[in-house]
Amino acid sequence: MNNKKIFIIFILIFIFFILKNIYCQDNAKVYVIKKLEFQEINRWYAAYIKKAIKKASDEGASLIILELDTPGGLLSSALSIKNYIIESDIPVVAYINKNALSAGALISLSCEAIYMSDGSIIGAATPVYMKGGNIEKASEKEISAMRAAMRSSAERSKKNVRAAEAMVDETIILTKSKDGIDLDDKTLLTLSLEEALKVNIADAKANSIIEIIKLRNLSENSTIKNLEEEKYDYILRFLINPAVLSALISIGIIGVYIELKTPGFGIGGVISIIAFSIFFFTQIFVGDSGFLSPAIFLLGIVLLAIEIFVIPGFGITGILGILGIVAGIFMSFGINNIAQATFVVFISLIVDIILIIILARFILKSKGFKSKIALDTDTAGYYSSVSYDDLLGCEGITDTFLRPSGNIIINGKKYDAITEGEFINKGVKIKVILVEGNKIVIKEAK
Repeated sequence: MNNKKIFIIFILIFIFFILKNIYCQDNAKVYVIKKLEFQEINRWYAAYIKKAIKKASDEGASLIILELDTPGGLLSSALSIKNYIIESDIPVVAYINKNALSAGALISLSCEAIYMSDGSIIGAATPVYMKGGNIEKASEKEISAMRAAMRSSAERSKKNVRAAEAMVDETIILTKSKDGIDLDDKTLLTLSLEEALKVNIADAKANSIIEIIKLRNLSENSTIKNLEEEKYDYILRFLINPAVLSALISIGIIGVYIELKTPGFGIGGVISIIAFSIFFFTQIFVGDSGFLSPAIFLLGIVLLAIEIFVIPGFGITGILGILGIVAGIFMSFGINNIAQATFVVFISLIVDIILIIILARFILKSKGFKSKIALDTDTAGYYSSVSYDDLLGCEGITDTFLRPSGNIIINGKKYDAITEGEFINKGVKIKVILVEGNKIVIKEAK
């Protein structure tokens, strides 16, 4: 009987080592998403993490190590990263190498395990915002959402739920009987490495990637691949900055304004197309927008153009066009970033109002401005870049609705023209009152 027991134990030990050897295979692939020094959690970083996890999954990684050093950032972006981690078919563990504050704490708790280096901290996760240069708490709704996210993440990773909630709610006090440590300073919970280990937030101490690999029972000979920023990541990080997005929208709108105020298709239209193209392609690459938002935006542009150049007056088509343009811009930010979209659009409108006033009062009225920005055209009986001095005083008829620029016909030939500011319907008799180079100014003939 004893011999049978010894034999069974021997077989079990043998099977254990065989399974362990299979698990700790030398060809295991470990992908490390390297930390970016004190990286803010934002839309770019969420897209960066999504891309890295997908790359690791596509290349058959055995483990993903997410190295963190962050002061926090956007709750919406942190929630997106949380979802990417949960949905990953490859285990993702957090390696806190210095700081995982605010949104960083939520991301860490979303991982399968948390490893912290000496001197690292985690916590202080209540949402805040800047107001008049001061930091203030976010709304109760946002705090409640963050608390629920922290709680669900802690439950999923089998961490201390009370400690996770205490990082958001300072009224929660940790006690030795319930949590293994007394912390009652009535401030948002922030834990050192030792404290995080005591309250079951961190799984273990690790000061290197190799130490984490050992703790995960993987071979030291595992293939380690560092995932770092690529060249286009730097460009995308710059473009996704809210200030840059605001600037792109402002430039696009100013381009449209200049185009409407000058005859023919000119530099204003080109600038507008470039600015809005960069804006929407940036949003698509970040992943918050598909092609629906630029499609709706373009539909809005078409409707507005029809209202301006085809249909007299201003009615439902123009209103739908404006709504389409605004909706396209807002949709490009994604459903979780409406607050940022509102901020970006608001700043853009303020800047545009100021620039339009300057353009209208000083620049557009300067001599030769319109002649310098109009593109040359000389096709299908259409003339726009030669001297028209001989047209001064001539009469003709409007070929399009002028608001205030459009097309006129004089002696059977079509020309670009502009009014002094008033709108003139199509088919109205007009008279040329001023010619400056290729700039033709007209008024309604009496």
